[in-house]
Amino acid sequence: MILMPKTMAQVSGEKAKSIFLELGGSGGLGSINYEKTISNQSKSLLNYRIGFSLAPIDKNNGTGLVFPLMINKVLGNGTHKMELGLGQGITITTKGQFFALGLANFGYRHQKAESHWFYRANYTPLISYIISRQWQHWAGFSIGYQI
Repeated sequence: MILMPKTMAQVSGEKAKSIFLELGGSGGLGSINYEKTISNQSKSLLNYRIGFSLAPIDKNNGTGLVFPLMINKVLGNGTHKMELGLGQGITITTKGQFFALGLANFGYRHQKAESHWFYRANYTPLISYIISRQWQHWAGFSIGYQI
């Protein structure tokens, strides 16, 4: 019996998993992320994402351990897709401080049907809501691999 690698058409019918590196984006300066499809419909996917990043904050707070947690909707059934998402960014610093930010995601995802590799370019604002309300403009670029 010859084992053939799965194509994206085969993987898309399953609960697909991905790992991607993001420069900028919801994790701050950069992050490594795990993504899993929780719902697969004909022209849309619903994914959850868990990430990790380290970010220098300041001398009073030290370095932040950043955990972006998001739910993303991927719309489209071809190579070019749109992403929309909301989530929560949790930061715990090396000096014991805790920060929380709202996260949003509006962007583009490129993935050919026959490839496991994908690319993302997103507008990812960081939303402060606990002490004061602020909308910080931010963006991210990702390269990932679907398992």
